[in-house]
Amino acid sequence: MRDWDLITTGHSDAMVRRSPDGRCYAKTAAEPAALAELEDERDRLLWLSTMSVGAPRVLDWDERGGAATMVTSALHGIPASAVSSAEARTAVQGIVAFLESLHAIAVRECPFDRRLDVTTALAAANVTAGLVDEDDFDEERRGDTADQLLVRLLADRGRAETLEQSDLAVCHGDFCLPNVLLDPDTLTVTGILDVGRLGVADRHLDVALLTRSMSATDLNPGYGSELSGWVREQTNADPWRIEYYRLLDEFF
Repeated sequence: MRDWDLITTGHSDAMVRRSPDGRCYAKTAAEPAALAELEDERDRLLWLSTMSVGAPRVLDWDERGGAATMVTSALHGIPASAVSSAEARTAVQGIVAFLESLHAIAVRECPFDRRLDVTTALAAANVTAGLVDEDDFDEERRGDTADQLLVRLLADRGRAETLEQSDLAVCHGDFCLPNVLLDPDTLTVTGILDVGRLGVADRHLDVALLTRSMSATDLNPGYGSELSGWVREQTNADPWRIEYYRLLDEFF
């Protein structure tokens, strides 16, 4: 893989490379946390290959010397974050339709649990381990500490857990625009990337992160608050849960 291109965009802790012909990607992880994340992604990709959901196929897994490399197929398409403002409204309609189809998968079919009982415990563990990047908090939480946010998260956990029971779905878990690929001609969704957090959760988790991504016009200038609001209306989203799941995401 020495002639493979190094990919430096994205937020993965793994080293990502692309084959010269562009048909494959390789992710290599060595640190314990990154290795665990890579294993999570592998397991979810293998499961998704049995479902009617577009996602990369696992072509190879090599583990040696405390490190692991996963080779996957490349998906056709462009990141949803790359579309122009003229294309965004059409793209959003397809993205919402795709999200609804993902959420329609029977929860009993999914072996991965991302309910609040699991994710709030992971959030607390990340705070204890010093893995929360306080410099990356959303604007409204800048200046707060991870410990302060954890207190808020846990204080409202009971209410959120009660509400999640009626809205459980198979969720992507990091449903931001760069993780959604679109056909450049039709703007329909061809698949999803970075599925390491996929699992059963309140559907508001995906809606919260999608609408936040759309509102971040410095990163995704084709969208904006109007389309973000349209998505919230189309998905009949609960504003309180949108904010709660954005708070939860600060820990990951």
